[in-house]
Amino acid sequence: MKNYVRGILLLMLFFISCKPDTGKTPNLPDEVVRKSISLTDLGNDHWRMGNYEEALKYFTEAYQHVKQTGDEEHMANLLNSLGLIYWRLENNEAAMECYNEAAQLAEKLNLPQLLGLTYTNRALILKEKRIFNEAFEFNNKAIEIFKKLDDHIDLALAYNNQGQIYRYGDQLDAALKYYNISLEECLDNHYTEGMATAYQNLGVVYALKGNKAKAFENSRKCLKLSLKLNSKVRISEAYMELSRNHERFNRPDSALYYYKKYYEGQHEILESNQKEQLLRYQAGLGVEVKNLRIQNLQNEKKIAKNRLYFIGFGVFIALLIIAFFVYRYLSQIRFKKSQLELDLYNSQRMIHVKERELKTYILDLSKKNAIINELKEEKENEIVSNEEVSEEEVAQLLEQKILTDDDWEKFRLRFNSIYPDFFSRIKDSRINLTEAEIRIMVLMRLELNGKDMASILGISPQSVRVCKMRLKKKLLREDYKSVEDFLSYLIN
Repeated sequence: MKNYVRGILLLMLFFISCKPDTGKTPNLPDEVVRKSISLTDLGNDHWRMGNYEEALKYFTEAYQHVKQTGDEEHMANLLNSLGLIYWRLENNEAAMECYNEAAQLAEKLNLPQLLGLTYTNRALILKEKRIFNEAFEFNNKAIEIFKKLDDHIDLALAYNNQGQIYRYGDQLDAALKYYNISLEECLDNHYTEGMATAYQNLGVVYALKGNKAKAFENSRKCLKLSLKLNSKVRISEAYMELSRNHERFNRPDSALYYYKKYYEGQHEILESNQKEQLLRYQAGLGVEVKNLRIQNLQNEKKIAKNRLYFIGFGVFIALLIIAFFVYRYLSQIRFKKSQLELDLYNSQRMIHVKERELKTYILDLSKKNAIINELKEEKENEIVSNEEVSEEEVAQLLEQKILTDDDWEKFRLRFNSIYPDFFSRIKDSRINLTEAEIRIMVLMRLELNGKDMASILGISPQSVRVCKMRLKKKLLREDYKSVEDFLSYLIN
């Protein structure tokens, strides 16, 4: 607190003792350029973190500053960036206006690479609007420009976009052709990120065509390259595509596994962005402290020229008042910081809770769908005899878990539809069996070993052995030599 008071005292003495400097005027264009560069850097930071609203604010302000200088090349590049942000914000009309204006400036200034990029970007918007003819026209122009420039990276992206247009138009064979051309360009130029994108798109098309092997092969290549790039966003997208492919080919467990990986990636990206924002905030505070120290040094040099007691005393009184307000201000900052940390902690806890709710919901939904399908099959199919039981029905039965009473009732109904006389024979035997012993007899009828029984019932193999021993003792008193003899009676 003493350091703050001393610093503020020196600052006040500087303002009182020094005269305003009227001999210098700022060079407006240079200041504007520096300001626009700073705003552009901030916009790029928010763009990379996915804060598109903040990025739009900084890029728009940068464009306003650059417009004052008349630097049309810089304006054209900023307009193209603004178009990308509007596109991400799903404001396609505003994005198209920015691209069109950027294209006009690029043609005027003879900037072919930027012109090619505007053609590619406009084709993306037209593709989403399903205006395929114009989309092909713009994208073909982009391909011609990049070929002349020998720009293989942008050419690969343009070929990839061509494949996207064909895919949106349900022309899958043509889409495959251009995705493969894009992949060849990326391989020739060692463009790893482009290769990952191409493999992802190839996986999507092969999945749509029903080619499971190639769909998974390309999706896994995409994931491998994404891990090599160590790009959290691309890794997350690769996990999502693998989840979709497993879902398309009826692999719900694998689909859920990769979806969980995707969700963890999104959560990690969110945490990373929050940490990055906090670091930038702390860095900003550090710069302010540094500037304050510089100002204090300058003030000390000027204060040495005029140390009038009366002025110093008056400033000291004034500074005591200012120090009080500064102390209040700093206290408010600490309070707000603690509130932000608390809000961040609560947000993280809420995310964990929502994640658990989502997992539970997906599992419950899968179980409900399975039960509905079973009930439909039971209504549509006639009950078959013991001799006509198919291996497929028994396999489906063995896939069920008996963890609760509700699970047992569902399992019992299904089992009874396959072996309708089994429970009635147990009842006719007049042997007083417990519910646990009946379950063991049912699983023995399905020819399961002790380990499999334990897995289905959700108990330990030791518990299964103990239950079978008790059952054997009970059956010996009823003149059965073994549990298998009693089971044979029930079957035959």
